[in-house]
Amino acid sequence: MNSEILTKLRACCRDEAAFEQLQQILSDKIQPLEQEIDRANFQVERQKALSNAIARLQETLDLETIFQATATEVRQLLAADRVGMFRFYADSGWNDGEFVSEDVAADLASAIAQKVHDHCFGEQFAVHYQRGRVQAVADIYNAGLSDCHIQILAQFQVRANLVVPLLQGHNLWGLLCIHQCRAPRQWQESEIEFVHQIADRLGVALQHAELLAELRAEIVERQQAEQRAQELNQELQQAIVELKAVNKELEAFSYSVSHDLRAPLRSIDGFSQALLEDCLDQLDNTGQDYLHRIRSATQRMGQLIDDLLTLSRVTRSEMSRESVALSRLASRICTDLQMAHPDRQVEFAVQPGLVVQGDPRLLEVLLDNLLNNAWKFTSRQLQAKIEFGAIAQENGIPAFFVRDDGVGFDMVYVDKLFRPFQRLHAMNEFFGNGIGLATVQRIVHRHGGRVWAEGALTRGATFYFTLFAEEVEA
Repeated sequence: MNSEILTKLRACCRDEAAFEQLQQILSDKIQPLEQEIDRANFQVERQKALSNAIARLQETLDLETIFQATATEVRQLLAADRVGMFRFYADSGWNDGEFVSEDVAADLASAIAQKVHDHCFGEQFAVHYQRGRVQAVADIYNAGLSDCHIQILAQFQVRANLVVPLLQGHNLWGLLCIHQCRAPRQWQESEIEFVHQIADRLGVALQHAELLAELRAEIVERQQAEQRAQELNQELQQAIVELKAVNKELEAFSYSVSHDLRAPLRSIDGFSQALLEDCLDQLDNTGQDYLHRIRSATQRMGQLIDDLLTLSRVTRSEMSRESVALSRLASRICTDLQMAHPDRQVEFAVQPGLVVQGDPRLLEVLLDNLLNNAWKFTSRQLQAKIEFGAIAQENGIPAFFVRDDGVGFDMVYVDKLFRPFQRLHAMNEFFGNGIGLATVQRIVHRHGGRVWAEGALTRGATFYFTLFAEEVEA
């Protein structure tokens, strides 16, 4: 009780016994009031500390700044010897970590960056702390702690210990540790509640920091992607320049093939024909046979050059996209084939109403090759059938097809069908240079589609193609 108040009471009360009785009564009344005042003051300071913690979260996302300011404020408010933030190492099973921030009394050693290994913790306590456990130990030597736990705490001169988990979402990130080093200490419920509230605020900071780290990583990844995109664009521009140069060289080569090579071929063919016409009586059968072979070879070489130039033009020519009536186009080609070979018995079945967006000239070449292919390989059938139509795929993109009931092919060799100058049949069986299906594939690819074939020996063949890019499931 205040000494000034006691002096005034003694002056008013002459009876010593009455004075002592009055003093005792007043002490009994005043002491609870003083305790209430202390608790109220602590509550005020606690709310101030919590408000400061919230303000710091709004001011900065830097964990080091938040941790250090919070440690200093909590240590002052609780009059503790050390307040520290302990972080577990990732993938250590909560057995290893270190103090990353602290505020400590001047006469005590710092715990910062001292690596701690506690195999007891991960096995016994980690799950409980992850569920929100708080450990309040008044005296580490009288709390039933394990020897390894006491040894670690003694390393930091700890006598009393208050530990609250720091959670990053549902993950146990670390611990908020309050140490009393000089003597045991009985932790009050209000103090425990306050430290728990501080830990909750720090948990929010940890989540914000995690989100910030993810955002920064995403920004870095995006910047790297943009940088890579710029590099790829530069590479693409360079490739376009190189491609243009190659196209010019190809055009020059095509010109050379069409003019420089055709001239000697025409000369060989022409002189061979002249020999057969003018000197036939001077040649024996062997000589005549040789000249016929020379003419046949030169004519075939000329046809190969024509086919090669056609394939080159299909690849390099500019495309236009417009509505193309495939059914009408297929019907016209079928009619032309029938008129050119009226002696053949072939049934044509063309699905009506098939219209697409594409290059009319290239699509005519495509259908002409496929239908002529079907016509050729059904030539041994007395009564043949050739179909053109479309089927619906699961992805909604139609697959067009040309089907015949001709000689077919062995699926073992299906990969060879679309290679230039690859043939599955001898020249004396079916005429051709093996360029038609390669041309079909180039045209389909230029329309963003794909082409494939199915067949069996003596059971015909079906060639499918799409004219739009398709999504392929991984």
